[in-house]
Amino acid sequence: MRTRVLVGLALASILVVAVGGVGWTQSSAVKLDEIVVQYPEGYTRVLGADLALLMGDATLREGVLSPLGAARHPLNGIRQAAELFRLDPQKLPWVAHGAGPNLSGFSIIDGAPFPQVFGALQGLKAAAGAPGSPYKHWEMVEIEGIPVIFTGGIFGPIPIEWAYIPLANRLWFGTEIGLGGPANTARLKASAERVVGRLTGRVGVFDEFVAAYATRGGALAFVRRTDLTRDKPAELGEEVMSYAVFFEGTTARVRFAIRFVSESAAQAALSNLLSGKSSYLAQDLYRAELGNRTISGRVLDFEVRTDLRGIVGLLILTMPS
Repeated sequence: MRTRVLVGLALASILVVAVGGVGWTQSSAVKLDEIVVQYPEGYTRVLGADLALLMGDATLREGVLSPLGAARHPLNGIRQAAELFRLDPQKLPWVAHGAGPNLSGFSIIDGAPFPQVFGALQGLKAAAGAPGSPYKHWEMVEIEGIPVIFTGGIFGPIPIEWAYIPLANRLWFGTEIGLGGPANTARLKASAERVVGRLTGRVGVFDEFVAAYATRGGALAFVRRTDLTRDKPAELGEEVMSYAVFFEGTTARVRFAIRFVSESAAQAALSNLLSGKSSYLAQDLYRAELGNRTISGRVLDFEVRTDLRGIVGLLILTMPS
């Protein structure tokens, strides 16, 4: 069964590569509504990104990706995975990272050809357990007919475990990092099973499609189901928040859409914005200036302007490592 699945994926990916063609590039508009429904229920935040733009533009590469690397942000993990599998960022339509309570973070690289990814994973298999190699194990299992590779080891002093799910032209991978102890392999396996359940249709979707659609576009786009006990920035009564980032040289315009539990909560949040008291204007490294704003019932839409440092701060706040 496993062999049939692998052969099928390989053939499908060859067809996809042939259709795409050499040198194909994508629009720098992240369609967050199409990305969020890839994630299974249980995940409560998703970040989508145009890695081609972020890697291809020297200003964004140095001003955004470089500091995110120092912060070990999930976007840097995606960048490292693309480098590991020798994927050309200019041929990747989009990448994404999702997180949720009691679930391992899982990333997606769209446009990753199965033969290329699986060949590199076979190389990791050869490295596992070799003298001096940080990789200590490599196992391929089948979950609902889909092959999943679990691998990991000790990198410096830190134990790291991964789950890779290579598809015809898309790669899912989950990560667990052990801080002060072993990596949580049980959570990684359970999260991989949930992702596979979404792929097979057994598990439902992260259903904030409408909120994600409100801020589709831009080079970065994000949506979360807000937890007021932990999420920043946030306003009282906030249910769901999404945003899209549009870069303009060394500055950026961010479009937010927030749904509240009541119209009065939305009005209170607007008052905080207008008085300069909102955390959406200042929080830790993030600083922004208010632009256009509208309110309709429980939904508050507004724009802010910030610099690249502000975008880095916003990404670290909303999708922490």
